[in-house]
Formats: sequence, C-alpha cells, structure tokens
Amino acid sequence: MGRAGESMRRDLSLIRRLEKIEKELGYCQIKLEKEQRLTIQARFISFHRGQVSAAVDRYRALTPGEELHGNRLGELRFPQVQLEVGTGVRPDRVEELHERFRSVGLVEPLEAELVLLDRELGEIREKLGTFSAFHSKKEGLQQEHRVALRGFQLDGREEMHRISEEFERIEHDWNILTEDLMNYDEALFHVSRVSDYLTSARNFILGARSQFSVEEWVQSGYLIDLFKHSPVGRTREMVEGADRNLKLALRELLCLEDYEPEFSDFEQLLLPFIETLFDDLFLEGRLVGILKFVEVRLARANALRTTLEERREAVYQVQSEKELTRERLFQQIGDERRKLSLVPPP
Repeated sequence: MGRAGESMRRDLSLIRRLEKIEKELGYCQIKLEKEQRLTIQARFISFHRGQVSAAVDRYRALTPGEELHGNRLGELRFPQVQLEVGTGVRPDRVEELHERFRSVGLVEPLEAELVLLDRELGEIREKLGTFSAFHSKKEGLQQEHRVALRGFQLDGREEMHRISEEFERIEHDWNILTEDLMNYDEALFHVSRVSDYLTSARNFILGARSQFSVEEWVQSGYLIDLFKHSPVGRTREMVEGADRNLKLALRELLCLEDYEPEFSDFEQLLLPFIETLFDDLFLEGRLVGILKFVEVRLARANALRTTLEERREAVYQVQSEKELTRERLFQQIGDERRKLSLVPPP
C-alpha cells in the first residue's frame, strides 16, 4: 500500500510538472507572437518616419517664417495668386504656388508628427528588448518537457501523442486569433477616432462658411490668420488628428495574417485637404471643396469601421470555438497521462 501511494504521488507530481511546463510554454508562445507583431509595427513606423522626415526637409526649404505674417505666397500677394490660378496660363507657376502653400500648411504638423514617431519607435524598441529572454526560456522549457516525458514508459503509439499534436496546433491558432482580436480592438478604436475628428472637421467647415470670408482674407488676410486664428485652422487640426489615427489603425491591421488593406481606406488626409483648400481659396473663392472632401472621407471611415466590426466578430467566433477545443484537449491530455505507466525508479 505504501509503494502504491508513493507511485501515485510520483505519478501526480510528474503530471503536474508537465502541465506547469506546458502552461509556461504557452505563455512564451503568446509573448513571441506579440514580439513578431511589434517588429512589424516598428518596421512600419521606421518606413513612415523616413517619408515624413523627407517631406519635412523639402517643405522647410520652401517656407520662410515671415511668409506666415504676410498677405503673400512667395513674391505674389494673395489677389495676384488668385489671378494667376484663375487664368491658369502658366501651369508651372501655379504648381509652384501650390507647393509653397502646401509647405506652409504641412510643415508644422509634420514636424509634430516626426516627434511622435520618434517617441513611439523608441517605446516599441524598448519593449522588444524585453522579449529576448523568452527565446532562451522557450528552449529551456522544451528541454525540460522532453526530460519529464522520459519518466513515462512510452513507445510512440500512445493516444496522448496524437492529442498533444492536435492541442499544439489548436493552441497556435488560438494564440494568433487572440492577438488578432487585440489588434482589431485597437484598430477599431483609432478608426472611431477618425470618424470623430472628421465629424468635428465638418462642423468647423460649416461654421467657417458663415464666419470666415474668403474674399476678405484674400484681400487683406495673412496665412497665420488662416491656419492659427480661424475655423479653417481648427479644421486642419481635426483633419490632422484623423490622419494620425488612420495611420495608427493601419499599423494595427498590418499585424493580421488574413487582412489585406484597401488602399482607398487609408489614403492620406492632410495633404489632399491642404491641396483642396488652396483651390477653395484661390480658384473657387468659397469653402466647398474641403467640405465635400471631408464628407467623402467621413463616409469611408464609417464604412471601414462597419467592415472591421464584422471581421472582428467573425474572428471572435472562431477564437471562442478554438478556446473550447483547446480546453477539452488539455483535459484529455491529462486523462491520457494518468493511464500511462511510469518508468521504474532505479
């Protein structure tokens, strides 16, 4: 009776040890999946940072500080700009004015974005540094697992092997789907923010149409009045916020294995807004283009949110099914192990 009790205790101790190792291995796998996704995001930020940095360098060279405080673009006063754009007889000259206006409208928000990207890239790289230990830990746990299994009399034909292989496959899928859900949730948060910012932008434009006179501004206003002291400036801030959140959403979605972004859903917002604003001011003479632009992009953002919600729900359903299967298989592995014979002690 004493030997039987000792054997049972040894049997349970070995099973508990295996279960503990397997749970820790599962935890390592989750961390390594997270590391892979953070690596993707770091690459995305690095690439995007390079684009923003190049744009900042180009626009800085075109934007003398005093231009903000004058009624002019380059050598032309605004009424002359309006005349030049209206006649369109010198397309190269019009494009030069476009580029100068873009530089004034974009350089400041792009400089701010560059600071944010540097900070975010530093934070992600710091996080990635904490994952290196999980690679060696996983190797150590796998070795422990092999050693622990030697405590059982096995010939390789046990049902436990088949169940364990299926469990590993299901757990791998479950880990990916669990991380996918987190990426979807983050992306949905940012897409909702895009909609919020664009709704605010639309409201500011509607207000600007009654509070801001394009004609008066062309005659005597300054660029600093436009971008810092008017509803148009507040609109630009809202579009800038929407543009930023759109990129944050894309950063999350790029981590998904089964997601191919539609380019039209993630086109830039701030640059085409500034280009459309130029035409509204110097060609149309009223704020019609930017209103239409914002409304179109707001509709796209709302449609994207609906699509992501549907995809997220589908992933959740599959993940829930995998979780039930995972729990069932884990229980079966334990049951099968209890049927095995231990290697006799030396």
